[in-house]
Amino acid sequence: MKRKFHLTHARDIQRVKSKNQTVYHRLLILVYAQNELDISRTAVVASKKVGNAVVRNRVRRRIWAGVDELWPEIKPGWDLIFYSRSAIVDADYSEILIAVKHLLGQAGVI
Repeated sequence: MKRKFHLTHARDIQRVKSKNQTVYHRLLILVYAQNELDISRTAVVASKKVGNAVVRNRVRRRIWAGVDELWPEIKPGWDLIFYSRSAIVDADYSEILIAVKHLLGQAGVI
């Protein structure tokens, strides 16, 4: 996924969190808000509760891969933050993809 579609600035992440629009899944949490842009942007967060650095990076890569696969379906104009939960460590890629699609559907982004 291109860098311009990444949500990188702390002020943007705080703005999304302040909107308090959240949907939950056993593996992931999605916090989302509309933006004023013609593109959607995404951030992926894996806290230390998930595991060590190797595990966190693997989890982030799998979530990014799921988002990348569903990217053509995502409507423009959204900021999305995916927070991983500790149960995601034992999940395989297909479960993560289902979780991402489920959350995006619940949020009305796809």
